[in-house]
Amino acid sequence: MLGGIIMSNFCSNCGTPLDGTAKFCPSCGTATPAQAQPTSTATPSQMPHNPQQQTPPAQTPPPMQQPNPPYYNNRPPYPGQPTAPTPSVSDFGNEPYIPDESITDKFFRYDNRLNRKRYLLRSLALMGIYIVGAVIAGILSAIIDEIFGTLLLALIALAITVPSCMLLIRRLHDLDRPGWWVIGGFIPLLNFALSIYVIFIPGTPGPNQYGPDPLTVTN
Repeated sequence: MLGGIIMSNFCSNCGTPLDGTAKFCPSCGTATPAQAQPTSTATPSQMPHNPQQQTPPAQTPPPMQQPNPPYYNNRPPYPGQPTAPTPSVSDFGNEPYIPDESITDKFFRYDNRLNRKRYLLRSLALMGIYIVGAVIAGILSAIIDEIFGTLLLALIALAITVPSCMLLIRRLHDLDRPGWWVIGGFIPLLNFALSIYVIFIPGTPGPNQYGPDPLTVTN
C-alpha cells in the first residue's frame, strides 16, 4: 500500500518526483497515469424517467347519487309510466263543478261527485225504466213464451245495474268515501244500510279529494 502511494508521486519512466497536479513528467515528458474518476451516484433528477412507475393512476370520482323522486306509496312506476301527483283537496279548491250534460255523463261516469238530489232523481229514473221493462217482459211472456220474457227481464236488470253502480260510486265520492264501497250494494243487509247512508247523509261541504262540491251549481 505504501509502495503504491510512493510510485504515484514519481515518474514511472525516469523516477523524477511529480507534482500531484502534473499531467506530464517535466524531465522526460512521459504522461502521468490518469486519475481515477470517482463513481458518481445518480441523483433522483438524473435517474431514468419512467412515467408508468412514477405517475399514479388517475382516480375516477364516484358518480353522484341522484335523489329519488317522491313516488306515491314509495312505489316507483314501471318504465314508460307517466308520473302524476296524487289529487288533493287543494287541487280542486278553485275549480267549479261542471254539471253533467249528456246521458253518458249522467249515468256512465264515476270520476267525480254526485249530491243526494241528483242521485235520487237519476236512481228513480232507472227504477222507472226497469218497471216499464218488466211490464213489457211480462206481456211478451204471456204472448210469445215465458222463457223469452224471463231472459228479456234479466237483460233489462243487467243493463240497469251498470249505471246504478256508477251513480252509487259518485255518491260515495261526495261523502269522501272510496268507490269500492259499492260492493256493499250486493251484500244482503249491508246493501240496506248503505242505501240509508247515501240517501240521508249529506256530502262533504266544499271540495274533497274526488272533486269540487256539486252543490255549487243548481242545475
